[in-house]
Amino acid sequence: MSAEAIAGRQHARRGKGASAAKSAAAARLAHIGTNGLGAQDDDFTFFLGLDPIEQSQLIRDGMEAVIVSRIANELLDIPVQTLLSSLRLPSSTINRKISQGERLSASESDRAARTMLAYAQARDVLEDDKLAAEWLLRPNVQLRGERPLDMLDTQTGFDRVRDILVRLEHGVTV
Repeated sequence: MSAEAIAGRQHARRGKGASAAKSAAAARLAHIGTNGLGAQDDDFTFFLGLDPIEQSQLIRDGMEAVIVSRIANELLDIPVQTLLSSLRLPSSTINRKISQGERLSASESDRAARTMLAYAQARDVLEDDKLAAEWLLRPNVQLRGERPLDMLDTQTGFDRVRDILVRLEHGVTV
């Protein structure tokens, strides 16, 4: 689905009583084609508000590389290099893309998206931004001592992290 199609879909939703925030985000969709996801202040909220099909399209199109540094600094409060290592992303390539204003590949964007989604779920479960970041950075016995953040480089690891958060939310023991 193209950015124009997503914008049209979001515009149609506005007519059905969507919130003002969604309307503003939909109006801003035009920048996706030029600046890419990651270049605007409200991109985290915007991305998380999209349905999974729209998220997938934005991942395939490639997010702005700056999203990696924004996730590290704004969400997790860690050095960019720590995030790159955890997601097993090549440091020199990503740093070059950040400095030159390039987009991430679909694979690189997918890892960034998994991090945003896992953080959002942890924040929802723990009801605190800082606790969510700390939870992602602490070794977890259910992950055999791995940190949840370190599991987000694969779909299987991402699924396991989300499963643990669902169990935590519902009080299910291991």
